[in-house]
Amino acid sequence: MRAPGFTLVETLLVVALMLVFAALAAPALRARSVEAHLLGAGQAFRSEFRRAQSMAVRSNTYTAIRFERRGDEAYYGIYADGNGNGVLSSDIRSGHDPLVAGPFPLTGGAPGVRVAINPRTPAVPPERGLLEGDPIRFGPSDLLSFSPLGTATPGTFYLAGEVAQAAVRVNGGSARVRLMICRGGRWIER
Repeated sequence: MRAPGFTLVETLLVVALMLVFAALAAPALRARSVEAHLLGAGQAFRSEFRRAQSMAVRSNTYTAIRFERRGDEAYYGIYADGNGNGVLSSDIRSGHDPLVAGPFPLTGGAPGVRVAINPRTPAVPPERGLLEGDPIRFGPSDLLSFSPLGTATPGTFYLAGEVAQAAVRVNGGSARVRLMICRGGRWIER
């Protein structure tokens, strides 16, 4: 008489199938994890962006986010206009425009996230071609300025993970921050 249950061969076959499915799912799970870290860093920036914009409107004075590089790391700080002529790099250096908050790491402290452009990444539409050059694009002074009316300087910075690329884009007139992820060569707003 035979006892109910599974044979050793059947059990090994089920375990082998589970391992194959896990191996097939691992890259997709890893890509989603990297994407989540990129979006988390972008959302941390968006929070500070709103803080600086609110400060400009509430205090009726210009404020700015200044991007700074220290070695391989990128940071940003929030500065307020201290002498009535807008936030200027020269006034920051001289101490006329004080640091209000920061510096914060532009990566949001997320593991595996860096301020960079991955090779062969397509440009964000309507631009064409491939991305290259500086991953922080807010003009020559790397200042994102806010007026007392709430408008902002337009620009973009790029965050890269091992298998993913993100863009944090600021629209000037509306001062809206858009978080975008490049998936399969196409940019998707998140």
